Amino acid sequence: MTKKIKPTVGHLIASLMLATWAACVAWADTQGDGATIGSGSNPCAGNYTAFAKMTNSAGAFWITPTAGTSTGTFKDASGFPAPYSSVVQVMRRSDLATWCGTNSVTFPATSSNSYCLTVFVTSKPPPPTSGQTMSLQVTWH
Repeated sequence: MTKKIKPTVGHLIASLMLATWAACVAWADTQGDGATIGSGSNPCAGNYTAFAKMTNSAGAFWITPTAGTSTGTFKDASGFPAPYSSVVQVMRRSDLATWCGTNSVTFPATSSNSYCLTVFVTSKPPPPTSGQTMSLQVTWH
């Protein structure tokens, strides 16, 4: 025997609250990526001594956000002690627009674009040493 349940106003409010909460939840990805030691310079970081890049599931550097994304936050979550310092850079594939910040940056993002996410170490290593794991994190909002 099947029992039918008649939805109440309480059920409808709870369903609406759950749907609203789900729409506001951010999706984050943290990766351990090996540091590449090598000096260079770029417009965001200036002079750097090492770098690491996030990759997608296929191992490529262009990452596409989840559907419904309007912004992203990229940060260096490595947690190395002072005097370690870094600059993060995000580059949008469609027009090569770039956003940078010391340790973290928030940028406009959509699932119709891909982004290259790089951490540049601006302090003299170590840390990190060559191949040492750095923790890179992107959160899609």
